[in-house]
Amino acid sequence: MTARGIYWGVASNLLGNALMLGATLWLTRLISPAEFGEFRVGANFSTLMIPFLALGGERLISRLIQKGDSVGVARTVRMVMTIALVGAAILLLAYPLLARYAFAGTVGFPVFALGVLLVPLTICYNLANTIWRHVGSPARAQIHLNFHQRLLRAPLLIAFAWLHPTAVSASAAMFVAQGTSLLQLWKHLRQAMRGSSDPAMSSTRSRSVIGEMLVIGLPVALLAAVDRVDVLIINALMGVETAGEYDLVYMLALTAMFPAMAMSKTSEPLLLSLAADAGRQGRVRSLQNRTLLLSCAALIGIAVIAPFIPMVLGVAGPAFPDAVLVLSAGLALSSVCGPVLEYLQINGRARVVLIVAMALMGLFIWMKWLAATEGSLVLFALLGGLFYFALRLALAAYIFFADRVLLTNPYILVISIALYGAIAAWVIGGEG
Repeated sequence: MTARGIYWGVASNLLGNALMLGATLWLTRLISPAEFGEFRVGANFSTLMIPFLALGGERLISRLIQKGDSVGVARTVRMVMTIALVGAAILLLAYPLLARYAFAGTVGFPVFALGVLLVPLTICYNLANTIWRHVGSPARAQIHLNFHQRLLRAPLLIAFAWLHPTAVSASAAMFVAQGTSLLQLWKHLRQAMRGSSDPAMSSTRSRSVIGEMLVIGLPVALLAAVDRVDVLIINALMGVETAGEYDLVYMLALTAMFPAMAMSKTSEPLLLSLAADAGRQGRVRSLQNRTLLLSCAALIGIAVIAPFIPMVLGVAGPAFPDAVLVLSAGLALSSVCGPVLEYLQINGRARVVLIVAMALMGLFIWMKWLAATEGSLVLFALLGGLFYFALRLALAAYIFFADRVLLTNPYILVISIALYGAIAAWVIGGEG
């Protein structure tokens, strides 16, 4: 991993996000707030399902490639693809129950079906991109993941919605775009599956692969589920239009987390047995400091443009700027802790991540439910950012006391905590 790799990852993410943000702004002018809300609720459900059906396959493949286990890579690819297809079929059959209890009757079957069919396509694409990142060019893989996909998705989204301004057409555009992106990288999956000399896995080996995937994948799935569950909670308690608005809040706020996401994707080769290598620890801390500076720059940019977004966005209300700012602060400043999740998973302690994530997730879902009941979008967004900050801080503390490894500068950590507290107090104080 190099600083240049992080910069490429951040730059491609920013450009890709700018494309999708522009397309989304345009989309809110082409379809009604209710149609937009249906589209985003359906898309969030499919995104929610992806990590639960992928089951940590990407992280396991990353570990196996680093160990040179081509047979294990092939087995894992086949297993993940099988689970994704079977899971999608089960979800389609479960639509009547989901429509009533998960969507509150706001998502029709066409939108739901297109979202569910998108799940295996996305999982296969993520596997292919992970393989490419390890055996090919990490920078090119990052650019394809962050930018090329969106370069294809944005015009298709606008074209489909312009021709037929409904949630169904927007969902169809996402399906077509993801399928095209997968075809571009299919060769990496095909080559990986050739690495197995034993195509027929025994039941014992199958259970072993699934067991490893569960240990690695459940924490990832829970973390990915947090924001998607948020949209479903708001949809149930505050309405489908507010759900669409919050999804845009998260989309814009996520920009502040792009540097940390880029580092987490490219730092894995440095994290294995990091406790025994002081030189690598210093390198990780140096790169983490640069990552935090980029996150703070993104936070400043969001703070500047957020007040103007409601002027051009068809679904943004008066609470939008404050909600974006307080959520962005949580996402940006939580990155000060460094790649703590990746460190624990790469070093065989994914169960710690799972236990801490489950405990905090249960607590914060309860608090968010209360905030949504009160109709406070800003408080809901504050809790969204606070969850990430509390989780990463707890894991960073565990790593320090267990391994005596600190992935960031302690003084910068204290400053970041104080800054986040000041931003949260200022925003909530202004609301009061």
